[in-house]
Amino acid sequence: MKKTKTLSFTRQFLIIFAVLLFMTNFVLGVVLMKQSTDIIQQLVRKNMLNLSNTAADLLDGDALEALTAEDVGSEPYNEIYDALTSFQNNIDIEYIYAVRQVGEDEFIFTVDPDPVDPGEFGEEVLVTDALRSAAKGVAMVDNAPAEDEWGNFYSSYSPVFDSKGKVAGIVGIDFNSDWYDMQIREHTVSIFINTMVSIAVGALIVIFLTNSLRKRFDTLSNELAVLSSDVDALTEEITSRRDYRENIGNNKETEEEKAQPSNDEIELLGSKLHSMHTELDRYLAFIRNKANTDALTLVNNTNAYTERQSRIEEEIATKSASFSLAVFDINDLKGINDRYGHHCGDLIIKAAADAISSVFKLEDVYRIGGDEFTVIEENTSLEEVNKKIELVNAEVDAYNSSEKENEGVLKLSIGTTAYDPEHDKTFRDTFNRADDSMYSNKKAYYEHFHKYRSTDR
Repeated sequence: MKKTKTLSFTRQFLIIFAVLLFMTNFVLGVVLMKQSTDIIQQLVRKNMLNLSNTAADLLDGDALEALTAEDVGSEPYNEIYDALTSFQNNIDIEYIYAVRQVGEDEFIFTVDPDPVDPGEFGEEVLVTDALRSAAKGVAMVDNAPAEDEWGNFYSSYSPVFDSKGKVAGIVGIDFNSDWYDMQIREHTVSIFINTMVSIAVGALIVIFLTNSLRKRFDTLSNELAVLSSDVDALTEEITSRRDYRENIGNNKETEEEKAQPSNDEIELLGSKLHSMHTELDRYLAFIRNKANTDALTLVNNTNAYTERQSRIEEEIATKSASFSLAVFDINDLKGINDRYGHHCGDLIIKAAADAISSVFKLEDVYRIGGDEFTVIEENTSLEEVNKKIELVNAEVDAYNSSEKENEGVLKLSIGTTAYDPEHDKTFRDTFNRADDSMYSNKKAYYEHFHKYRSTDR
């Protein structure tokens, strides 16, 4: 009778343990799915914003600001029209257009390349929070879809600046709300399936452990009689034992422990719990890494760049900031795409990322646009950064002289600067100086390029 009661309690303990383990796995799976879905939403919105920012960078702010209704069909108008048309033809978007603010809360179409039902010059545009933000110089994506005569859309708006740094106009890109919802839904379903598979695998592990432990516990009735007085204390002991963590990689000691049934039971249970939590931690780390890595180049993406920028802004506020910046832009990427195709353009982008990250630490390299990269080096002087720039140029020369699977030539315009606490109030102030230096470099490159082409002809 005594033996029967002990075994009955053992089975009850194992059932409770199995249920708790399964519930823990399920709750963690649900939390993981929620976090993953939020990250996917952020990535989709970041991609939308990247597209509108890239389109805005294609336009001449001074020319856009000068357009009037009488200019429709003129050469300046057609240049902007063609740029937007080319972007729409090469990117999977619903609509792209340029707008202008004409009143406190009033916006009109200026250029709409839609071939079927374009917005006429001067026609009013539906005003949203994202559009208002762009009018103030800050690109933004709508938090909710808006409906007008063209349909129901999420819109991303980016400002176009003139030569004086003022907002000359705004580029808007519309994404069908069904498309946006489908992107989120597809990723959510994928994450849900993976989570359910993980839970199912966990359930199988629980069943296996339960059967294995039940058989072993049958031979340990004396020890279980003592341990059954306080199951919670036993669980706490199992999960906190230092000898398990210290000896987990020591095969010799593990074999010695197997010769002692009581210690072996504790190690087996502890091992399974530790394995489960380790895998969940690895998966969470994987999701975070994916959220901050650019898929094409494998360097940090704009999400990681925004987080780094926020941290440096805090250091600037506490007067503890010390950093240097390098801004890189690929020359003539559009020409490479047009001449050799986007596959070649992608190879050029990856080659640029490889050249930069081979010199600078990978965690300091960010892709912040289609063809633009930034390096943030803290506690590093501008002189040191410029020395590294010479090494990057050497890597670029080596790439261009090597046998490669594309016909494109990699050329980088580069600007560098260091944070100056006397003049820079924000991270953006420092970045703008580096960006201006880069664009001066780019301007000189294109002037030389066009002069060479003219002489060659």
